[in-house]
Amino acid sequence: MLLGVLLVLAACLIWGLIFVVPLFMGGFTAFEVVLGRHLCFGMLSVCLLCYLWWRGPLHISREMIFKALLFALVTNIIYYTTLVLALRNASPAVTALISGLSPITIALYGNLKQRTYSFRSLLVPSTLILLGLILVNLSAFEDRWFSDSIENYLLGLACAIIAVAAWTWYVVANAEFLKRNPGLPSSQWATMIGTATFCWVALLGITVGIVDATLIDITKINLFEEEFLIFLSGCLILGIVCSWIGSYLWHRASTLLPIALAGQLTVFETVFALVFVFFVEGRIPVASEVLGMFIMLLAVIGSLWVLEKRKKQIEEPVEY
Repeated sequence: MLLGVLLVLAACLIWGLIFVVPLFMGGFTAFEVVLGRHLCFGMLSVCLLCYLWWRGPLHISREMIFKALLFALVTNIIYYTTLVLALRNASPAVTALISGLSPITIALYGNLKQRTYSFRSLLVPSTLILLGLILVNLSAFEDRWFSDSIENYLLGLACAIIAVAAWTWYVVANAEFLKRNPGLPSSQWATMIGTATFCWVALLGITVGIVDATLIDITKINLFEEEFLIFLSGCLILGIVCSWIGSYLWHRASTLLPIALAGQLTVFETVFALVFVFFVEGRIPVASEVLGMFIMLLAVIGSLWVLEKRKKQIEEPVEY
C-alpha cells in the first residue's frame, strides 16, 4: 500500500504543474495549448508503441483498443473541453470548487464499485475535503464568484458538473480495467492511451481546420522567437511529464490501492497546484488557504489510518 500511496503522490505532484505551466505560455489560446500538449503526448506515445512493437509482439486485444480510445476521449477531450467552458462561462472559483469535488465523488463511486469502506466511514473525510475546498477558494469567492449572465453561469455550472462526472467515471473504470488485466504493463497502457489521444487530436485538428481555421494561428510558429520556444517547452512538459509520466504513475498506483482510497488521495493534486501557484505568484497563502489545505490533508491521513486499522483487524488471528 505504501508504494501505491507514493505513486499517487508523485502523479499528483506532476499533475499540479498543469495549473501553472500554461501561465508562462502567453500569446497562445487555451485551444492551442491543449492541442500542443496532446500532440506531444500522442507523438511520444506513437513512437514508444512502435518501439515496443519492434522489440516483440504486443498482446493487444480488441477490448484494449476500444477502452484506450474511450478513455482518451473521455479524459483528454470531453473532460478538458468542459472544464475550459466552465472556467469561461461560470467563474474560476465555482469551477475550482466543483472540480475539486472529484476526490469525494471518486471515493464514493469507487467504493460503490469496489467495497472497501463502509459509506458511513467516508462521510467524515468527504465532509472535511469539502470544507477544505471551500476555505482555499474563499478569497476567490469574495472577489468574484458569479458570471455576468445567468445563462452563462448555468452553462458553466453544467459543464463543471459534466467534467467532474467524466473524470470520476474514467478514474474508476480505468482502475477496474487494470485490475481485470494484471498482465498489462502500466507503461504500455499509458502509451496506448496516448496513441488513442493522438488519433482524437488529429481528428479534432482536422475538424477545427475545416469549421473554423481561425482557432489555430500558424503564423505564431517561429522557431527563432522566444515566445514560441517557451510555448514549445511548455507543451513538452505538459505532454511528456504531465500526461505520459503522470498517467504511468497513476495506472501503476491503480493496481495497488483500493479505488476509494486512490480517489481521496487525488486531493493532493489540488494541494500541490496551490503550492505551485503561490510560488509563481510570489505570495504567502492567507490563513483560510492554509487552514483549508491542512483540513484536506487531515481527511486523507484519517482515511489511511482507517484503512490500516481495518487491515490489521482482518489479519488478526481468530482465537477459539
